[in-house]
Amino acid sequence: MNTSSRFLIKFKHGDLGYLRERLLADRSKEHFAVLLGKTHKVDGNTIITVNDLLFPGHADYNQQSVAFLSIRKDFIHKALVELKSRYDVDTIIDVHTHPFTPQTVSFSATDDGDEEGFFQFLNETFEGVHYASIVFSQRRYSARVWTVTNGGSIVARSALLKTQTSAESIASSDARMEERQEKKAQAEAEGVFDRSILALGLDALRSMMHGQVISIVGVGGLGSIVAEHLIHMGFHEINVIDPDVLELSNLNRVVGAYYEDAQQKRPKVEVVRRHLTAINPKARVRAYKKDIHEPEMEAVLALSDWIIVATDNHSSRLRAQELSVQYFVPLLSLGVNISVKDGKLEDMSGEVITARVGDYLCLQCLNRINPIKVASERHPDAGIRDALVKRGYVSGQDVKEPAVKTLNAALATMAVEVLVNQYTDARRHVPVLVYENNGCMSIYEDTESVERRNKRCFLCHI
Repeated sequence: MNTSSRFLIKFKHGDLGYLRERLLADRSKEHFAVLLGKTHKVDGNTIITVNDLLFPGHADYNQQSVAFLSIRKDFIHKALVELKSRYDVDTIIDVHTHPFTPQTVSFSATDDGDEEGFFQFLNETFEGVHYASIVFSQRRYSARVWTVTNGGSIVARSALLKTQTSAESIASSDARMEERQEKKAQAEAEGVFDRSILALGLDALRSMMHGQVISIVGVGGLGSIVAEHLIHMGFHEINVIDPDVLELSNLNRVVGAYYEDAQQKRPKVEVVRRHLTAINPKARVRAYKKDIHEPEMEAVLALSDWIIVATDNHSSRLRAQELSVQYFVPLLSLGVNISVKDGKLEDMSGEVITARVGDYLCLQCLNRINPIKVASERHPDAGIRDALVKRGYVSGQDVKEPAVKTLNAALATMAVEVLVNQYTDARRHVPVLVYENNGCMSIYEDTESVERRNKRCFLCHI
């Protein structure tokens, strides 16, 4: 999968904005902070997830001016002691500002020397401690991860900062990268996305078209419609993940699927990929006929910018949520319900849940994951799986729920609207959005679920 190694420093929701606001509030002098993070090596890439922000007090500065600062060793020593005493962090990231610079920013020769020396000290003194650094101007940043080559040389690799939402992100000072993206975005936006620009704005469309990878887990009646919407909205890089093949019973709701596809039992992901690339041949759509639990999928989802879960089982949703929290990838979960009793429709409803890392809200704490159903789906002993069903712990396990294209289309549209709002910030964020079509159609915010969620959730309250 990997074509070129990337170095990413990822923040919980709100943390990058808070960090910049605090460090740049006083532009009369440079300011400093230490971040504690966890380094993950994924498919040749390096992902650092930032867990804590540490700010020095006034007494922790030896010297501080508009173009220079010096931090007391005691502050750094305390940060290293905390780093080594915790299981959830193994990386120290130092951050400082160049408040006199409005736009492009770069590390100074003094920064180079100090950081290389500090990294060498870390390597010689501690085992398994990683190091990175960030410098902020008033509007941009430069970031790097310090590494040791196979030959023993110390090298600083350029890194990108990733946030949970596009609205919080800021531009890198890599002028060449920014220029390439600017020209490409404007060229590709002409014609096809002219009307999208009018509705969303060029900045939002540029963010969606470049540097954003959306992974859809499950491309049946829900996921395939989501995928089509994303292509029409301008998203250019999409992963579709589903182990199933197309059947005749799928043709009433899977977009892009034809009778011959069902006859030939073609993989759903290949059918959806064909449909999406026919709409936009320039889009990069990768098809994975795999279960989310397969090892290869961990790297795919870890390197995504959003995970959209549209499956009909609990074990896949739990796995997606686990990877979301581990690698700081925000998640959208779609679910529908159609209940029929005595030939009459009892309920037609669905919900869209947004779980951004740092909001301390997930499918687990919202009680949307049933552990008994997870066990029935994933237990390695087939006898135990069957016994759970026979004992009645999992009712109707072998019965497929009914499906209606209109309900799927409504939920898929809601989900993509919620996703796009993460780029435009046009409306207030709603974590749980409910759709009902019982008597009359309605869409409303589920505040009760949010308020009653488990505030001590083992998964997302880290």
